[in-house]
Amino acid sequence: MRKTTIVLAILALCASVLQAQPGFDEAKQYWEKRGEPAQLKKAIEAYQQAYGSEPGYALAERLAYAYYFLADAFEQGEQRSKDYYTGYEWGLKALCYDPGFKQRYQVEKKGMGDAINGVPKEFAGGIFWTATCYGKWGKMRNILKQLGPAKQARKMIIYLYSIDKAYYYGGPARWLGAFYAIAPGIAGGDMKKSKQYYEEAIALAPAYLATKVLMAENYYPEVKDRAGYDRALDEVLAGDANALPEVAIEQKVEQEKAKKLKAAKWEN
Repeated sequence: MRKTTIVLAILALCASVLQAQPGFDEAKQYWEKRGEPAQLKKAIEAYQQAYGSEPGYALAERLAYAYYFLADAFEQGEQRSKDYYTGYEWGLKALCYDPGFKQRYQVEKKGMGDAINGVPKEFAGGIFWTATCYGKWGKMRNILKQLGPAKQARKMIIYLYSIDKAYYYGGPARWLGAFYAIAPGIAGGDMKKSKQYYEEAIALAPAYLATKVLMAENYYPEVKDRAGYDRALDEVLAGDANALPEVAIEQKVEQEKAKKLKAAKWEN
């Protein structure tokens, strides 16, 4: 009996160790309140401290996303640009946990888009947040108007689209929708493709609000469709932020963006 009790205790201890997530557990209380900038920054600090002592893919990926959300939801101007870029750097760190990507990117000096082929689906988050942070930073810096950098970022997302198009609520299709709307023709811009990918992203995740916000930001003004612009924003404002509980905080941020866009002067 005593021997059985000891065995059960050991098994319980092993299970708790396996379930423990260094950094994630410490940051949880802050991450769950990431809708508040101060709490999000505390979560980032906890993740970074954990990474310093126990570096790994999951923490690097989370930091890429956390810096993206900090920049996208709360920062402005130069600080927003810096945080997007920091998110991009963490995304690259995450991807380098795949030996093949690390060899191609760091040793063979290939561009990130050329190095991405063959990276397993398990690294979808690293691919997505690297390209997303780069895309947001590139838009602010007008990098997406330069053919080389735009091509590398797009290659990453096209690869992700080929292996996991549903990742993050249709994220690859949404990214491509934004890219084709923002990029000039010489860098691959194409409004028909933009609409096609945006509509696909909506079909993959109808309750996810950011897709329609992005369309209001960069698609409808370009095609001079005021009715579509208003309709998209009204649908976001009428949407249920809690329909996707795991990103309810992000959904509420998108609704705040929609309010600002509705109040903004229509430029066309």
